[in-house]
Parts: sequence; C-alpha cells; structure tokens
Amino acid sequence: MSMSYKKQLSDLDRDGSRSVTAQIVDVFAHAIERGELSAGDKLPPTRELAEVAAVNHLTAARAYRRLAEMGLVAGRVGSGTYVRGGASTGADPDRSPDDDSWQHYALPDDDSSAGDRVLADMMRAAQRSDGLPLSVGYPGAGLLPTDELAAITAEVFEAEGPRALQYDTAQGVAELREQLALLGGRRDCPDSADHIVVTAGARQGLTLVTRAVLRPGDAVACESPTFFGALEAIRAAGAEALPVPTDDDGLDTEALEALLRRHEIRLVFLQPQMHNPTGRDLSRDRAEHLIALSRRHGFFVFEDGVYADLRIEGSARPRLRSRAPERVIYVESFSKTLGGGLRLGWVAASGPVLERIAREKRRDDIHCVTLTQLAIARFLARGRYEAHLERAIPFHAERRDALVDAVVRELGAVASFVRPLGGGHMWVTLDEAVDERDLYEAAAEQGVDYVPGIAVMPERPRATHMRLSFSYLDPDELREAVRRLGVAVRAARRRSSAAPAALPLA
Repeated sequence: MSMSYKKQLSDLDRDGSRSVTAQIVDVFAHAIERGELSAGDKLPPTRELAEVAAVNHLTAARAYRRLAEMGLVAGRVGSGTYVRGGASTGADPDRSPDDDSWQHYALPDDDSSAGDRVLADMMRAAQRSDGLPLSVGYPGAGLLPTDELAAITAEVFEAEGPRALQYDTAQGVAELREQLALLGGRRDCPDSADHIVVTAGARQGLTLVTRAVLRPGDAVACESPTFFGALEAIRAAGAEALPVPTDDDGLDTEALEALLRRHEIRLVFLQPQMHNPTGRDLSRDRAEHLIALSRRHGFFVFEDGVYADLRIEGSARPRLRSRAPERVIYVESFSKTLGGGLRLGWVAASGPVLERIAREKRRDDIHCVTLTQLAIARFLARGRYEAHLERAIPFHAERRDALVDAVVRELGAVASFVRPLGGGHMWVTLDEAVDERDLYEAAAEQGVDYVPGIAVMPERPRATHMRLSFSYLDPDELREAVRRLGVAVRAARRRSSAAPAALPLA
C-alpha cells in the first residue's frame, strides 16, 4: 500500500461527523483521482485494510462495497478487488456515458440490515437448482395443495365471473373474513368478521400494525431470537427493538418485567406457539403473567401465530388473543401451511387500533387479490384446511427428525441446539464463537445457506447462532445440507481460532 493513503487510513477521525466507512471511501476515491492508484491496481484484502484502519472486517467490506457502487472498483471472484479501468478519468470503456452510476450520489445512504440481505439470499437460494437452502422456512412443493386449489379456482371463475378479477374492500372479501372468524372461533378467539383485516401475508400485517401503533422513538420489547421480519418492521417505524431472552418456556416474562421498570414499552412482540426460530411454546404461567403485565403497564401484545398450527409435539395452547382481545393484536397467514405464493394473511384486532390498522391497509395497497381470497374461502368452508394439516404435521415431523439427527451427528461435538416442538426451524449455537462472515461464506462455498443469529436478534450476539429450517428440503437433502454445513463450521473454526469473539455478518 502507498504510504500516503496508508497514513490517512491510520489517522481516521473517530469522533467526527462523517462515518468511518465514508472516510475510508474518501481516502481510496481521492487516491484513485490523484493517480496514486491506477486502473488494474489491486486493493489490499479486507482483512489487511481492517488491520491498517483499525476497524472490523464488516466496516472494511462495507467500504469496498460502496466504492464498487460508485464504479471505482470491481471485485474478481477468488482474486480480490481492483481499480476499474478509466476510473480516475470517468472514461470507463465498460460503461455507457448514460449509465445509472449517478444514482449512488443522489440516493441517501443505504440503511439495509443483515435481515434485508439474508432475506434476499434466502429467496435466491430457494430458486437455485444446485444449492441446499437451510434458510427457507416455507413448505416444499410436495406439501402444497396445487391440484385442489386449481379445481377450486376454476369453480370461482365459473360461479363469480368478473367479480373474481375486480377490486373488493380493503379490509378483505366478506366470505374469507367470515371463514377466518370461524377458524378463530375453533381456537376460542371471539372475533367476528368485522375484527379481521386481510393482508398480503403476515409480513404486511407486521408492517401495518407497527405503523398503526408505533411512532419514532417508541420502544418495543421482543423475543431474542425472533423473526427478522418483525425487527425490520419495528425499525422501519422508527422504533427501538429491545431484547427479552427466551428459553424452553418461551419469552422470559420476569426479564420483561425488569425491562418495564427501565423503559416505557409501547408493544411486546412474540410468537407464543411454535416460536421462530426455536420451535418452543410460551408456558401457561408466563402467558398469564404477560397479560397481567399488559394490564398493569398499558402496552399492546402483538401475537404472531404463523407457525402455531404446525405442532408436532405437545398439546395446543389457546391463542393469547382469546385471553385478552382488547389488548392482543393477532397476525397469521397461510404462507407456511398452504403456500407463500398465495400472499394471504390476516390481522385480528379490537377497539380503536382496528380502525388504524384498516386505515394503514387502505394506504398501503387498497386490497388483496380477490381471486385468491374467494378460492381460500371455499377451501376453508369445505373443511379442507384441517384435512391439509393432517398431511402437514407428519410431513414436518419427518423433516424435523431428519434435521435433528443430522445436527447431532455432524455438529453435536461443537454445538448445542433447542429441539423444536414444531414449526419450521431449529436454533443452533456453536460452543465457540467464530467470525460470522467466515462461517456464512464457508457455507456458501459448500452450496448451503442458513440464517445467521445476527439477523434475528435485536442485540449484537455474543455467541455464534444459526437458524436452520427443515420444512423445505427432503430428509435426504437435509442430511446432506448439514453434512456440508459441518464442513463449513470446521473451516470457520480453523480460521477464527485466534479470534476472541464473532464479528457480525455484513
């Protein structure tokens, strides 16, 4: 490295208004502009840059990514990062004079999180034919009721005609809301159709509720670990996600009570049955304690029941909403049972908050697909959902057992895990922390991926965690995926043997 900008990198202003990442980008950009770095010159590896600039690997990688977005450098797989041809003069022959690189200057700083990137990776992994995704938590093709729904869809067109392609109310098609209310009634939830807002999956429900309830600066208590979509929705509303630990009995309500003594909590988000990613339940005692705390401190309880119907072991619990409908807002979807491509979920709420949620729905997308709603209403009315669950439970049980056995065999000597009672995921913790980027990249090299702990925890993890999903792959594929993951874990442990703690995933 040239001494001129090496010295600049070692003299970064740690207390200035500009971020350290932006300062590193400026140093390299100016070196390229002055000709100190010429077209084709190789930049130092991120680990060397991190050492010289006294930053972590994440910051170094982020700086190189920003330089690439500016069109100044390009990465070559397996080789490194190089100054692009013509970068210092702006005359890169590989780029059109009317290319879109100017947008990097016009757009605000990218605030994407680990959850954003993991979600993108997860969706890409599910489409690859050569990979084995342990990140995908929705059901594999063998479980989806395609033939039955195809026949019902044809019936809808025949019976409803043009209505199937028209707009309906923002709150949802009446027939579907009535069936969802009946489904809730079978779970002891006292909801009428008027209490329900149909959404484009549970993820939209999360967004609508957080927008309706939260304001910038509010505090939300949520399980750690949790669903990364919940963290994204909370942060997008400008609120702060505060962690509450979990164990085999679910959310630790004693820890929540201690948190309430220090913070004014507006909302508590949790998954009390078949928790994602641990697959555990909230105990009955803790459920009662949670509702009592809500009455005492005046916060909303946001109950996510997306995986609750996928119980393999244990007895079903009443939904929290059945205990205190005036305090509990409930969200669910058919994405993990009937198919995510339906994009069909719902929110159940009571009182003034219901109208706020309905208003946010009208602002968001006017309504959900009429055809899908009418088809699923018929599916539910015929009792086909319960019949489908009778297939879904053994389907998931076989895959859960295959994953558990594989983790014991391949990772048992170096990791611990929580045995899920159901759902679609398992939570694994390595006995010794490793660099999360090393592990994630090593797994990718093996053709397997997973959800890293940092993407599903409100706080920075002190250990190295993995969410492994079992619903998408077949049992033999799960066994092979964990075998490959074991190879990746051993490689990452060798590389991180001298590291005192795990670094977060960029």
